[in-house]
Amino acid sequence: MSRRIVAAVAAVLLAAAGAWVVLTYVGSAESRAQAGEELSPVLVVTAQVPTGTPVEDLADSVRVEQVPQRLVAPGAVSDLSALDGLATTAALLPGEMLQTGRFADPAAVRADGSLPTPDGLVEVSGSFDTQRAGGGTLVPGDKVGITLTSQDAGSTGLTSYSTFRVLHDVLVTRVTAPADPATGTWTVTVAVSQEDASTVVLGLSAQAVWLSLESDEGTGSTTSSTTSVAITGDDQ
Repeated sequence: MSRRIVAAVAAVLLAAAGAWVVLTYVGSAESRAQAGEELSPVLVVTAQVPTGTPVEDLADSVRVEQVPQRLVAPGAVSDLSALDGLATTAALLPGEMLQTGRFADPAAVRADGSLPTPDGLVEVSGSFDTQRAGGGTLVPGDKVGITLTSQDAGSTGLTSYSTFRVLHDVLVTRVTAPADPATGTWTVTVAVSQEDASTVVLGLSAQAVWLSLESDEGTGSTTSSTTSVAITGDDQ
């Protein structure tokens, strides 16, 4: 009986030693992997910040963290001085990176967080599901691409979808979020030229407009495309 007890104890000790070796190896492997990745300092929000908060009031609500370069969001900043004189255009939530697109001149931010229309442009509003509204991440001050599509039913039974116009570097001036972002409808207002407004309105009427978030260095141009996809009735 004593031999069995000794054997059992030895087995437990060996198992514990094996687990410790595995955990130590995994931990060192993770450290080696992280050490091999290029890290960048970014400011991360630590406490909820309301819309319209001046940058000078953010010091206690953010901290600098080292983030893998591949995960750094477009427009992320590492120093509040890069945002001097600006204020938030949307509520900031804990865990998100501080991005230039979330800030604007305090004089230009309306009480509801929306932005005034730049001179020479007009505002156009549309209703979008989350998928067509840039994934539901848009806020005033963002720049978006507007893709317009057309649908044609051919005589062969195939339905053709074509991208016929794309507007770039379009300013978002107002966003109204649904009660349930997962299934609700977003109302997004953008500032465009009068000529482009007519095109966007026609696209909205046909539910053929998609919004895509663009970086701060947008192309500022309009492009046309003949990209088409044909599908059968069974695929719709």
